[in-house]
Amino acid sequence: MLDNTFWAEKPEKVRKGVALIDGVLHISEELKGNREMVNLVAELRRYGIVDFEFHKPSDFDEHYARFSTRCVSNGNEIQVMATSLIERAYKNDSTDIHLTDLGNYLRVQFRTLGMLCEHTQMEGETGRWLLQCIYNNLCDSTDSESFSNLKQHDGRITNRDLLPLGMHSVRVHAEPEDQVASASGTGTFMTLRLLYDSTAATGTLEQRMTVMGFLHVHIETTYSLTQRDGMVVISGPTGHGKTTFLNHVVTSMTIESPERAYVAVEDPPEYPMRDVHRLKVVTNEALGNSRARGDAYINKIAGAMRCDTDVLIIGEIRYPAAALSAMDAAMSGHPTWTTIHANNAFGVIPRMEGMLRQENIRDPLNALCNPNVLSGLTYQRLIAKLCPKCKRLYGSLSEERRKEAIPKNILESLKHVLDWEEIMSKVFVRGEGCEHCKKMGLSGQTVVAEVVELDMEMLSLLRDGKMYEAHKIWHDKGNPTYIEHAIELLRQGIIDPVTARIRLGVPLNYNKWFEPGPVR
Repeated sequence: MLDNTFWAEKPEKVRKGVALIDGVLHISEELKGNREMVNLVAELRRYGIVDFEFHKPSDFDEHYARFSTRCVSNGNEIQVMATSLIERAYKNDSTDIHLTDLGNYLRVQFRTLGMLCEHTQMEGETGRWLLQCIYNNLCDSTDSESFSNLKQHDGRITNRDLLPLGMHSVRVHAEPEDQVASASGTGTFMTLRLLYDSTAATGTLEQRMTVMGFLHVHIETTYSLTQRDGMVVISGPTGHGKTTFLNHVVTSMTIESPERAYVAVEDPPEYPMRDVHRLKVVTNEALGNSRARGDAYINKIAGAMRCDTDVLIIGEIRYPAAALSAMDAAMSGHPTWTTIHANNAFGVIPRMEGMLRQENIRDPLNALCNPNVLSGLTYQRLIAKLCPKCKRLYGSLSEERRKEAIPKNILESLKHVLDWEEIMSKVFVRGEGCEHCKKMGLSGQTVVAEVVELDMEMLSLLRDGKMYEAHKIWHDKGNPTYIEHAIELLRQGIIDPVTARIRLGVPLNYNKWFEPGPVR
């Protein structure tokens, strides 16, 4: 009845201060007496909307602003469609939007709680206009003057008038897909990464990490790392919360030690960070050329070092040159925090080693595994939590239902880490879904992690290539692996074995390094 075209005609001040939810119009009190607001109320009465509630501005911002119509833009119909798509994904707690041009139609998928779900489809020509609009009209930072379905594209949406309240930005990437038949002969696969903090974590480092799901031992070790010089490398796959974790660690540091100067080098800046000077790396000249982008990173890190910096934050190490520059910064005595892609905490070492070799470092392990350079390693993955309202105890199910709830191969791996009595009495599985979890059977995400504070003994072993021995020393001190962390969450009924297996990327009895031990 009331589509985005209706709201697009309204003044921006009104759109920001009203939220229509279940037939009730919630209004910020700052709009009382506003002429445009009075006109809107009269117009809505003609549509049968007669219930209105006024709220203090602070209450409106806290409870209703997320559902306001502020993100509707005074643009054409396609632009309204694009901003509405982003708004729907945000309200659905999705982290990514996938758009695939399949010729006759455009496929739209949302990634929610780590899982890709079908959202809708639209007619092919309309879909192609949508792709062009997102890149040409919404992006305020792009690597090309205009969109082409024959080229790779990168862009970024940061205009807050185009985004829901609470979303920092949208990272846009598009690839031509020659194997996809579209009307033009070449299809496009476009992804939109929605950048916002869904954790709602605030307060001290301990409070923030607790909300995210870290264990007490993780919190103690991370706090210790915030007090040290050297480089801390946060690792994990794409979309598993590395940048969010980094943001919360740095924010807690700025609160506890406001007397220090914090400078971040990012490619490009994503999340706002309290009291942090943020230096943008990307330029149009650097985009599309990894060597040029690497050089841009080097220059910006060097510039950061001349800014009277106390703590350096490097958004992500993507290029060998950036890895070398990060090491140089740490060696100069600056606490340095950064992120990288790796498959476990100690997997950061071979990942960095490979990058340094590309920079012609003859003995990269000797250079990297130095107490003046490397102080800590972390690794994390996110796993969707079971809905507390509709989850089902595995042991309470019929034999036939149990076979459906946990496939045989996953159950066999589970038997290697939990005894049968624990499986029957402690393990929960996904329910049918309810109103609380939007019929998904899952509600929110939690982290499983490894946090390593390196000492002289471990660094010495790592320098000699003895990763297994270094890992064993760390584990024998009572530090759990991310697999063990996940198993403990299974015991507590917080996650289910099937979702855990998918999100962990390895079997539950993964035993590459050692036999599983206790978690504390």
